[in-house]
Amino acid sequence: MTAFDPKAWETALLAERKQTAEAFKDGKKSPYAAIARFDFKGDAWMTFGSAKDCDVPLEGLSAHHARVQVQGDSFVIEALDADATFVAKGVAADARTARLGPGGAKLELGRYVLRLSHQNFPAAVVLDPQSPRLAEGKPPQWFAPDVKFRVTAHLERDPKPREEIVMSTRGNKRHALRLGKLEFTLEGKPLSLTALRLLEPGNGEASVSIFFRDLTTGHESYPVGRYIDAEAVPGHDGDYTLDFNAAYNPTCAFSQLYNCPIPPRENRLDVAVRAGERDPGNH
Repeated sequence: MTAFDPKAWETALLAERKQTAEAFKDGKKSPYAAIARFDFKGDAWMTFGSAKDCDVPLEGLSAHHARVQVQGDSFVIEALDADATFVAKGVAADARTARLGPGGAKLELGRYVLRLSHQNFPAAVVLDPQSPRLAEGKPPQWFAPDVKFRVTAHLERDPKPREEIVMSTRGNKRHALRLGKLEFTLEGKPLSLTALRLLEPGNGEASVSIFFRDLTTGHESYPVGRYIDAEAVPGHDGDYTLDFNAAYNPTCAFSQLYNCPIPPRENRLDVAVRAGERDPGNH
């Protein structure tokens, strides 16, 4: 295993933050570009275009530009008008139909980007590069890098992992598998966080989700809580790196149009984690 290099770690961390800040200015990526959310109703088609009879009227598109349907874990797209086109990753420029997976698929229609989210509550979030919030929205902010908030945790797996409900910021009941407890020491205190795997299309068997609160929550960090990715330590079964410097806000910290998991009550740390992303102050 490669030895940990604090200088290289900090350089990479700051570079990633710079990249994130730039993405918030991008009208095709930024949550500040989100102008509307439309939930799919079963397997009914959702039509996008400039005509008033479209399910989602969008100026600048052809009358009946395209339609999208949820089929199982995927989204199917069809161009409708003869001159209508769309852009999607891995899809030929002249394609008239395509199938996209559930993991945050993006579809470009004219100047708009549709972020197709499944989560067992399929929806299309419309991004518009002309959204005024791109200029008005507060940029992401972070605590200064501090290597003491990078720890190794061991996952004490539940003998019989069970399903549980994770509520979301839009009131949805999302299902997750409780994997066990990640145990670690921080600020001299033995702590633990419940590890979950969201039971949703696009999540692999190895995914480990950590949603948490701490003593900064609601003051210095976002009131709903923050997320952190657990990185498996190669060659050490059950060990994970938790780098709280990389803790990030749910997208709903920047737009209420997103559907974000709320940390379970037990995942409140009795320490002030002054690391990672701060409260952007959009509430």
